[in-house]
Amino acid sequence: MLLALLVHQLIAGEGRTPASGAGPGGVRAALNCGGPGALWHAARPAYTEATRGWGLSDLTATNAVALDLDGDGWTDLLASGSPHDTRDDPAAGILHHAVLMNREVDGRRTFVDETVESGLLVGRDGKVGSSHSLYVGADVDLDGDLDLFAGRYHDEGHPDPTGDRSAIFLNDGQGHYTRVRASGVEEPIATSTAAAAFTEWNGDGIPDLWVVGWYREYGELDASGPHVFQGRGDGTFFDVTRGTGMDLLPTRTHADWLDRGHRRPGYGATACDVDADGVPELIQSSYARTWNLLFTRATGIWVESGQAAGIDADDNDDYRADMQYACWCTTQRCDPAPTVTCDGHMATTYWTPGFSDQRGRLAGNTFTTVCADADNDGDLDLFHGEIHHDWTGEGADSSQLLLNDGRGTFARQDNAAIGLARPRPPDSDWNEGDMQAALIDFDLDGWKDLLVMDSDYPGTHLRLWHNEGDGTWLDVSEASGLDQPWPHGLAVADFDRDGDLDVVTASSNARDGSPWSEHALHLYENGLGGSSLRLDGLPAGTRVDVAASGMIQTFEVSGGYGLWGMQHDTALTVGLDGGCTIDELVITLPFGEVWRTRLAPGDR
Repeated sequence: MLLALLVHQLIAGEGRTPASGAGPGGVRAALNCGGPGALWHAARPAYTEATRGWGLSDLTATNAVALDLDGDGWTDLLASGSPHDTRDDPAAGILHHAVLMNREVDGRRTFVDETVESGLLVGRDGKVGSSHSLYVGADVDLDGDLDLFAGRYHDEGHPDPTGDRSAIFLNDGQGHYTRVRASGVEEPIATSTAAAAFTEWNGDGIPDLWVVGWYREYGELDASGPHVFQGRGDGTFFDVTRGTGMDLLPTRTHADWLDRGHRRPGYGATACDVDADGVPELIQSSYARTWNLLFTRATGIWVESGQAAGIDADDNDDYRADMQYACWCTTQRCDPAPTVTCDGHMATTYWTPGFSDQRGRLAGNTFTTVCADADNDGDLDLFHGEIHHDWTGEGADSSQLLLNDGRGTFARQDNAAIGLARPRPPDSDWNEGDMQAALIDFDLDGWKDLLVMDSDYPGTHLRLWHNEGDGTWLDVSEASGLDQPWPHGLAVADFDRDGDLDVVTASSNARDGSPWSEHALHLYENGLGGSSLRLDGLPAGTRVDVAASGMIQTFEVSGGYGLWGMQHDTALTVGLDGGCTIDELVITLPFGEVWRTRLAPGDR
């Protein structure tokens, strides 16, 4: 049985009145009373591939975001091949982007290509063709539909053949977009924008934008640096980075790199309220075995406090098992001696004493930081997705779950102790390739499970760990049907509106040995069913607490996060463990307006 209702008919508000279009008056709630979900195991997996049935079998991409672009309640897909410096040419059949609308055709749901009609390919020169690498969505002009930030990645060490810049596209409500001229997010020169997230940090009810950049020029030390843009509510923004702790200095020397006040390359941008003060924190997931950054809003400015929060790096600073150190030691008298033997393929100059042995160079290659309540204790925890190579030894960080103490300080969990460790092949060439990740309740039991895109190294695949609800996790990748080898990209949504969460990824042939011939999209349908609550229409940064089935679950609506602007459906899917009564639903909008209700199948 399905119960649909408008939340504003049932709940009373407290606190300030939100800006037009930002309040819960437009929120839709739906109870899907499916009872307990189906049993699943290796012979009857939770997920089955349904790519062809959804019309995706002929599409290539490396990333996708899942958003309801036309506001019809059905989640669409925006896929990208991350072209960087190459534009689309529809007349020649060259398309690096695809706008795929979830439509009913001949009695079933399928994706219909409306890329050219969408307007997203129109460049700032008015010509059709885009080199944008990432998209995240929010209602930036407060008219009730999802607008888009399109980020342009460009290495400044190369010519810029396209002239494209990052941009804001406004939605007409039907999934047709118009570029905003002089939106304020355009860079003077094309830079290495790698990630972005919409959030709301100043209490005016208007979405703001948090952007992270990678190296300005690969091979050099300096990075583009982070930026925060304040929204005006009309689709334009202005940069408010300068004069705050986010206004980092250029990095030109090794000494600069080891100073926390200098820029370092970022691959992921995450915005969420980890200290529960109503104001989001902004997290940069940093690459190149350097510190992750966490910016908090204090006395009107942004202050970097990643080390104090415990998110910057793990505590293992042992470099003796680093093969670069071992190779350097072949020409030196090393004390301490390396614990491994140089394998001969690394130059003796890759390792630099006084730099490579310092904490600022012994952290992780963090690609994505997921923010969600992993243990149902009412605060937002973090998961760092890392690339970790065998040759670095254990000094480099592995992917890890960080649990929040409720005040924004995190404790790193031991992977082996909680079940998140993974077997390593017996040869020396293992790689963790965790570029993207999500915490999702795939079996609707009320506990968020961990889905990791373990990219495209030999032996890597999609990985799914089931949250056992007691602080431990069980690897169910094969039994769930989600153990696709060499994946790339990750988007999660209830595409078929049956109450459970489906998964889209791509396949990668970027490295030798790939089992795939191209970067093809794959859609995996969840067949478990079960009982769930769907909440649609909440702005980014909204906190939702759901008391049901003897537990309390906490969510925060995301405006995008992680590498290349990951974004899952802004509609929340809340697993109810077979029940179908919401004892209390609490919606807390950014900066304090609180709405409460209860929901049951008999409510109208």
